[in-house]
Amino acid sequence: MTTKRERFLAAAHGQQTDRPPVGAWIHYGSSFWTPEQVAEAHLRFYHQYDWDYIKVMDDFRLQVPDGLDEITDPAQLDEVVPDPKATLTNLVKQAEVLRIIRAEAPEAAIIDTIFSPVQTLVRALGETVIDYLAADTELAHRTISRVATALADYAAQLPDLDVDGLFLAINGASTDSTSFGLSPEQFTEWISPYDIQVLQAADGLVRIGHLHGEGADPDLLTDYPFEVLNWSDKVSAPRIPEARQRYGWIPMVGLDEITSLYWTPSKAREEILQARRAAGDQIIVAPNCTLHSDGSPLVLRELRESVDLPLG
Repeated sequence: MTTKRERFLAAAHGQQTDRPPVGAWIHYGSSFWTPEQVAEAHLRFYHQYDWDYIKVMDDFRLQVPDGLDEITDPAQLDEVVPDPKATLTNLVKQAEVLRIIRAEAPEAAIIDTIFSPVQTLVRALGETVIDYLAADTELAHRTISRVATALADYAAQLPDLDVDGLFLAINGASTDSTSFGLSPEQFTEWISPYDIQVLQAADGLVRIGHLHGEGADPDLLTDYPFEVLNWSDKVSAPRIPEARQRYGWIPMVGLDEITSLYWTPSKAREEILQARRAAGDQIIVAPNCTLHSDGSPLVLRELRESVDLPLG
């Protein structure tokens, strides 16, 4: 009998499975929780719907100096992760979450989440960081490099935590506000090299690239070393068949992260089956991005049950 972990790993490598693996994720508002509380919330969500994989959310913000709530002077960025080899509290907590979940769910595939180095800075210090980085290329490289090194060192330790995959959330390649007005040239210069550094450190894991936002350009990611693509396929390229045929990525999609908030179960079933057909059932069924935490449990139940249905 195929285990949940085996099912996920086989699907991620394009191998035949008994059915597509399925899972979902939400933000828990857990920035100030203990690792034990965070793990408990993930495990409760996992068991409630009988998912195949647990995507562990990275809701602990990057450790920054006490009192540094936002950047008002570019010199302050040199105070952020001054030593990338030093222990960061947020990563220590995240590792403990993973240990607890693995001990409690040995049968499940576990995927850790890392936000790209630039997005990690934005999440910790706000979007004005982008303005300071864009104004000083040398400062941008110096700052992002330190964060990337810390994240890459952490990613390299994930196999020791018995984690199966790394989900890298990539911002900056879309045309909406989540890219903060960055140009493709800026993306190529000081986002993609550092994203790639993190992904390379996770070699041996299933690496999932999450192409965030609307109107995103997958051609900006062709040098990224990941096996699986998660993205909002209704508002961004590629189309589901193109993910595999043109780029060689296993699609990880199925449930629209925005409109599904108001779907009926039958609508969810229709959408999941449509995605499975488009992928020829070589797919990891998932939301296209983080779901609303108050989404319908009936839709989530249908998400789980739709992978058991024949395509017909």
